[in-house]
Amino acid sequence: MNPIDILIVSLIAFIVFYYAYLRYKEEKYKEEKMLIPTLESYKNKFLEEKQQFLKKSEDLKQKLLQLKEELENLKKNFNSYPWTQSQIDYLKSMKGSELEYFLTQSFEMLGFTLIDPPIYKDHHIDTIIKYEDEKKVEYFAVDFVDFTEIKKIDDNYIKELLKGKDKYGCQKILIITNGYFSENQKERFIKSDINFFELEQIVKFLPSLNFFYRYDELKSKYYACEILHKETFDEVIRRDHWLEEVEEKLLQAMEKQKS
Repeated sequence: MNPIDILIVSLIAFIVFYYAYLRYKEEKYKEEKMLIPTLESYKNKFLEEKQQFLKKSEDLKQKLLQLKEELENLKKNFNSYPWTQSQIDYLKSMKGSELEYFLTQSFEMLGFTLIDPPIYKDHHIDTIIKYEDEKKVEYFAVDFVDFTEIKKIDDNYIKELLKGKDKYGCQKILIITNGYFSENQKERFIKSDINFFELEQIVKFLPSLNFFYRYDELKSKYYACEILHKETFDEVIRRDHWLEEVEEKLLQAMEKQKS
């Protein structure tokens, strides 16, 4: 390549780079000129969104209060949902986790505090019920036994329950079944000072299935609304954070423009 060709190539390269530089300067100028209006636009957008989320959060808060009131009113009308024979027949057929869920939730509905042991079914204990009145506080080690598992309860089974009672510092043991214990099993329970519920006691003392399903439905709605309310208020906090950042950048841009 001769000197003239080199000169021409260099000149073209210079023109290209100079043009690119001018375009960069021009875009930079436009960007700086539009920075304040852009930031103002973001600020207004975030303010509007914040107000929208605040309103939604307040609406959800009112919904939570309404659902809470419905739950409390439902509890007061406990006797308006009596057991029917078809419900009792269904209760008799419950097994395993379905029965356990019904019984666990029913005790919670009645206001008892339930504590799960750290080890699943440790010493046959499914949950620990805290009973409290004005005079005393007692803890019940509770074992849920469906009608198919009743035959498993023997002397060794009872010994394990007694170990669990001592391990977790409980005062009493309560075995609950949707079936019936044999007379021999009942004698063992009495000798070991073990309380027990059979089908009739469940129907007598615990809420009916219709009540249970209605309560469970309302409680699920309450928890879903509670989560949505938290997520919505988190969006309000997020917008506050973004507004702080935008206002800080606006201040910097205005100061730079003045200088």
